[in-house]
Parts: sequence; C-alpha cells; structure tokens
Amino acid sequence: MSQPVLEEVIVTAQKREQSLQDVPVAVTAFSGERLQESGVRDFFEVSNIDPALSVGKSQTSTATSFSIRGVFTSSQNFGLESSVGLYVDGVYRARQSAMINNLVDVASVEILRGPQGTLFGRNTPSGAVSLNSRKPDFDGEGYLEASGGDLDLFSIDGAKSITLIDDELAIRATGFYMERDGYIDVLDLGDEVLEDRDRWGGRLQALWLPTDDLSIHLIADYSEIDEVCCAAGNYVNNLQAQQLPPGAAPVFGTDNNVLAAGGTVIDQDRFFDYEVASSFLPTSQNEDKGLSLQVDWALPAFDLTSITAYREFDSYDEIDADFYDIDALIRSNDARQSQFSQELRIAGTTEKLTYVGGLFYFEQELDLQADTIVGEDTGQLVGVPAALFPAGGLARNVSAQDNKAYAAFGQIDYNLTDSLVLTGGLRWTREQKDMQNFFTEINPGIGFAFFPPLAPRDDVDEDIDDDQVTGTAKVSWFAREDMMFYVSYGTGYKAGGVNTDRIQQSLNVVFDAEESQSWEVGMKAEFPEQALRVNLALHRTETDDLQTISFQGTGFALQNAGVAEAQGGELDLLWQPLDNTTVTLGYAYNDAEYDDFEAGDCWIGTPFHTGQPDPRANGDGSCDRSGGLLSGNPEHTMVTSLRQDFALSSNLTAFLYGEYIWIDERMTDVNNDPLKLADDYSIINLRAGLILEDWDVQITAWGRNVGDEDYTNTIADAVAQPGRMIAYFNEPATWGINVRKNFR
Repeated sequence: MSQPVLEEVIVTAQKREQSLQDVPVAVTAFSGERLQESGVRDFFEVSNIDPALSVGKSQTSTATSFSIRGVFTSSQNFGLESSVGLYVDGVYRARQSAMINNLVDVASVEILRGPQGTLFGRNTPSGAVSLNSRKPDFDGEGYLEASGGDLDLFSIDGAKSITLIDDELAIRATGFYMERDGYIDVLDLGDEVLEDRDRWGGRLQALWLPTDDLSIHLIADYSEIDEVCCAAGNYVNNLQAQQLPPGAAPVFGTDNNVLAAGGTVIDQDRFFDYEVASSFLPTSQNEDKGLSLQVDWALPAFDLTSITAYREFDSYDEIDADFYDIDALIRSNDARQSQFSQELRIAGTTEKLTYVGGLFYFEQELDLQADTIVGEDTGQLVGVPAALFPAGGLARNVSAQDNKAYAAFGQIDYNLTDSLVLTGGLRWTREQKDMQNFFTEINPGIGFAFFPPLAPRDDVDEDIDDDQVTGTAKVSWFAREDMMFYVSYGTGYKAGGVNTDRIQQSLNVVFDAEESQSWEVGMKAEFPEQALRVNLALHRTETDDLQTISFQGTGFALQNAGVAEAQGGELDLLWQPLDNTTVTLGYAYNDAEYDDFEAGDCWIGTPFHTGQPDPRANGDGSCDRSGGLLSGNPEHTMVTSLRQDFALSSNLTAFLYGEYIWIDERMTDVNNDPLKLADDYSIINLRAGLILEDWDVQITAWGRNVGDEDYTNTIADAVAQPGRMIAYFNEPATWGINVRKNFR
C-alpha cells in the first residue's frame, strides 16, 4: 500500500491564495468534497463539524444567528447586524438569515476565528464565514444528485459547466429543490407538520477570460424558503411554582388561565414527545436574490480586483406568540432589505514584501413592518378582564433604516529573514445610519398601556455617524518547512444602531458600537512521514459593549454589556494512517463570561418557582450579570470523524464514514436564569456507500443523529407568562439514500 500524502489546502483568508499552513490566522477550511463526505446540507450542519462555529435559530428562520468563539449577535431585532462577517463569493451578506438555504455546488467554506477588522468587507468583531461557489470550467464538469428518506424527504440538485468559446468563455448552471415533512406534531392541526423543509434556488455564472491577464466572473442567483417554522414546546410549566420552600403557600401561574380558556397545557415531562399546542401553524418565508461581477486584472505593477454586487433579501414570518392553542397573541414581521457593495483591491509581491490594499463601500436600505395582534383570550391569559385587550387590536411598528459604510484598508507581509515574517495591517471604517421607527395602535384597549409590546410610545428618528480604526499585527516563524508558529494581535468593530422594537419610553433606543481585541498564539505543523497535520491556536478575546438581547417576558431587552471575555484554545487534526483511512479531530475550549455587565437583565422563571428574587438585583429593575456565562457558549466542543475505504474490485469501492459530535452544557440566555442551562449532548452521524468507478456514480445510505439524542439549544421565558419556559427542538434521528452522478 502506498504512503499516504496530505493534500494541500488553499485558502483566501488574507485575500490572496495561500496554503492553509502558511497563514497566521486561526481558520478552518472545508472543501466541497469534504462537505459532501460529511453529508452537510446547510450552515446549521456545518456548525456541527466546526467546534468554534455555532449557527442557531429560534421562533422563526429569520431569527438565525452565527457565533464564533461564543460571540454572536441575535437576529431578533432588525436593528442589529452580525458579529460574524458573512460572505458568499466575496460579497458581504448583511442578513444572517440569507445564509441558511441549502449548500449546493460549493467549492469551499472558510471559517476565520477572531476579529476581522482589516481585510474583509464589513468590519466584524468575532470572525468571518466565507463560502465560495464552484466556478465554471472548460472541461464540462458537473453532477446530478437525488436524495430520498424518512419524513418524505425528496431532494434534487445539480450543476453543469458548458464551454461557449474554448479556453475563453464558459457558463455554469446550478439548481436545487428540497421538500420534507416536519417532525413536530401540532394538536388538532396535524402530525409532522412543524419544522418542515420547502426550499429551492438556482445560480447562473459566466466566466470570461479575454486575455491571459484578465478574468471577468458574473454570478446571478435566486432562492426561496417557504416553511412551517419554528416549534417551541413547554420546557417548564407554571401551573404551580415548583421549588417553593416547605410550608410556603402555593403560587399559581398563567397555565391555569390557559386551561380556563379551553387551551391545552402539555406537561413539561413530555417536551421530547415532539408535540405542541398552537392555534395556527407558523410561517417562515424568504426570498434571496442578487447579482455580482468580479474582475481580476493582472497588471504589470500589481493585481487589481473589483467586486461589484447588488442584493435583495425579503422575509415574512408569522407566529403564535403565546405558544398555546388559544386566541391570544400573534406576531408578524414583514421585512425588505436591499444592498449595494463595491470593493476595489490591489495586491502585489516584491522580493521581501507582499501587500494587499483597497477600498470598500456598502449601502443598505431596510424596511420593516411588525404587527403584534391580540385575540379574544389575551385578557384571560394575563388574568385581567377581556375588555382591556379587545380582540383584533394591534400595535404596529414600522421601521426604516438607511446605512452607508466606507472603508480603506491595507496589509503588508515583510520577510525579515527566510524564516521570519512580520505582518501589519490597518483599516479605517466609517458608518452612517439614518433610522426611523413609527409606532401606531389600531383598536387599542386600556391594557395596551401596561404591556410594553403594545404600549403607545413616541416615534424615533436617530442618526449615527461613527468611524473607527482597527488593525492587526502578527509575527510568523517558520521553524522548518512543515512547521510554523505565530503570534497575533487584532481588533474588530461593529457599529451601533437603534432598537426597532417597541420598548418602554424611559429606555434608550440607541445602542453603542461593539469593539473587540484579541491576542492569539498558534502553531501549524505537518508530519509527512506520519501523514499528520496538527493546527493549534490559543486565544484571549475582549469584547467591549457587546450588543446583547434577551427576551424578558414582555419584550426583547437590547443593550450593551460592558465587557465580555473569552479565552481558550482550538485543535484541528487530520491523520491518514493508511492510504484508505482518514481520521479528523476538532476540539474547542472556550471559557467565556460577562466580565462587566452591571445593568444586565434579571431572572424571571426562577423567582416565580422559588419565591426568591434574583440575588444579583440592583433595586432598579436591572441585575448585575458580571461573572455570568456568555449566552449560547459551550465551554467544551468536540467533533471527530473516521472514513474507511475498501477496494472491492478495480471498478468498485465501498466506504464507511462515522462522525461523533459532543457539545457541553450551555447557558442559553443573557440573564443567566438557572432554568435556562441546557444539558450537554452528543450526536452520531453515519454514512456508508458504494462508488462505481466506471460510471462515476456514488450511492450512499446515511443516518443523522442515529442515537436519536434529545436536546435543545434555546430556552426562553414565554410571553407574559412568568415561570413558564419554552424551548426549541432539534432534529431527531433521520435517514436516507443519496445517488450522485458526476460528469467530468
């Protein structure tokens, strides 16, 4: 058997093609083949195989969030932007929910950990995710893949390159369609209806090479999602307080009001029966489309790159906001977003110097209409006369935001010696935002005034004009050809904004910018004789004015935490002990807390059930959350995989692939209520297949979460129901079969 050889991984983490092992950045890179091997279908599943990345959603698919090293920004408020920079084919995606559709015809995914405050389009404080599509080629490469499985899964996708002019002009067409039943039953409304899949899209590319020095790449894409999402079940009931001291008088909660209104209260012990009660099925829809043009021109003095893009992202969601089968609260969000971006870069190399410099411009328009509608049972739910909340009354929030951003950036690598490289970079960013919120009430009742999501308040008209200088400094030492050590320091920034929710008049609607600084020490090493690659990074990150959001029973509290600190380490290992055996291991340790958060949010659930107030209460409605756990962050995460190939004949190969993922317990909310601590969990994914070499066909049988592990990532207070906690579900065990035909 031949000696295994490690395949070189090429990344663009510093805006030029480099070997992964030569880049002084903590980055994980997945090729399209690696994603296919793992059976990854979207970014929710990508986050399962990268221990430093977390992607989650809650009550709607438009409430998606991306987190790197424990730092994220919720999508629950439309005034917020992501702490993680999101890019597709070099184009910044402003809305996190624009990244959740199926991943098809992908060349690579790169996940950069730590502040990206120098080279990437929008300045971001915690990291970046960059997806690159497979480009047109002149060999006619393509594929067609179909999948079927339980929950009536049907999926088909494919791509094909077509040469129009030999070695000069080629196009590539990509398309996909996926449908699947849900896995949550809704009483009286149907079985397996919630958390379904219904999505499709396409991409058309043209690559023109008029000369050896000029490349023009045009991409047009369109996709839709129209799903019944998302499901929240009873995690903790409030029929009666459950942790009162012996002899205390019983305390009864709003679940009794639901029963009196004819609703159904599903016992908390049945949470993982995957059944909920709702008065109607929720809706989550989005439409994403865009056009981009990238021009690469190799001039005598330097290489010039221009990326011009226009995108639109529209979304609509409607949920039963009381999460019960009574007519109480409905919430809908209808959002329209459009953006234009232009990036110009130059790059060059001299004997000792490599440089990248450029300009970036971004503009965005965001319009939102959010309605909160009350039903005939609203008064009974909260324990007041029905006349205080007349059925059909609503509070409407209309928000409009115009955003412009400008940046100039540059970075140089200077070879001090053959083995020592000094890197320095700076970026100047200017952010301008003009934001208006208009609040109206239709058929309001007296009770509106005492319930913040409905209460009248003044309109908002705010402007933000801010600039910031960020940058990075690094030293790389190549101890030998296959081993590099580096030390780095970097800063990142994200502009402030305006809370688009209806909040109490006394609260400040403007939140400040978020800034971060990170120190990192790393090693990247390969041991060719052992076919082993080991990459290690140790980091400490401080985020000032972290933009946090927490649901406090009657609305989302959006504010800046003083300082959040995270320190830890990450290990990426690839080992090929045999030519037909591959082992991977990814591990992340991240100790993260709110170091300074004196005016934080208070517990709601635990005080109801224990009769005791939040011990960190300040006496003014806020609580000191300093020293609390960073929301959503597991201290330990591990993922390992094993692939074994078997040559059955000269034309037939079989393979087995297994994946084990373990996620530590997590605090799932900013207020650190003990009832919101989610348990650790583990997932096993398995795949087995045959490769018919002569036909270039692969047949794969797969199972995800084959151990049928029950777990939740989000636990929240229910709307206007103190002591009741809801939580969101994740997929149980699923299985299916894929058939893929490649064209080469």
